[in-house]
Amino acid sequence: MLKFNLSQGEFKALTTAEINMEKILSKIRLYELLSRLESSPGDYISLYIKPSSFPYCINGLSLQPQYNTYAHEIKEAVKIKAVAQAVEMYNTGTAIYWQKNGNKYIVLPPFPITEDKISLGKLDASLLLETLEQVYIIGVVLITWGTYSIGVFHRDSLVKSKTGTGYIHKEHRKGGRSEKRFARRTEEQKKDFLSRVSNRTEEEFENYTLDYIFLGGNRLIHAPLLRECKYLQPEAQKISQSALNIRYADIEALNHSLKKITNSVVFTF
Repeated sequence: MLKFNLSQGEFKALTTAEINMEKILSKIRLYELLSRLESSPGDYISLYIKPSSFPYCINGLSLQPQYNTYAHEIKEAVKIKAVAQAVEMYNTGTAIYWQKNGNKYIVLPPFPITEDKISLGKLDASLLLETLEQVYIIGVVLITWGTYSIGVFHRDSLVKSKTGTGYIHKEHRKGGRSEKRFARRTEEQKKDFLSRVSNRTEEEFENYTLDYIFLGGNRLIHAPLLRECKYLQPEAQKISQSALNIRYADIEALNHSLKKITNSVVFTF
């Protein structure tokens, strides 16, 4: 978790240089955090903002006079560059739990917050818990040049998968006509490989109603794959903006991808 030890009025003075790390919480660790917060004394603002409402809903936040300090601090906190960039990248909305003197958290969940909601008094973790406990069907496509691994997760299980390879020539360095010939052949091999992965993606996904789709592996291949894959094009709204940072596209990486998908980003102030 990112932790900023800030007193009232210090939010504006925070610089990017002071924010030099970003850790994540697994689903289990997030449950533990929420349990601890629910048992802690004191009043909270529990604020949920769906992706389409951020940051406008926070900018217009107006509360009872005794909560003015909370509202001011929250407005300044979400303007911090590291927070604003993470919110934009994950695009799942925010869960904010804020005390005047005590716990101050901004949580970016793995799946979108579905409504704007505010609660005052005892911490209200209900909407975040609902998001975490929802049963999702998730499609994953991991791809690098020459390897791919595609799978469907239901609950915590990989229920369908396909892993494969495709030969692609390495860069030719001799120059001249030979180099151009190899370059053309490599481009043809890449095109054939993308076509194969596109077909495999449709075969793996077509019998499922997916809630979300995650891409991982070589990020530079994602755009060409989306242009090539007729199945993924109409499903664009289900594709996560957050690509999985996975180096290899194999069955081991596929099996571990769900853990990455269900992690949350947590900022602590």
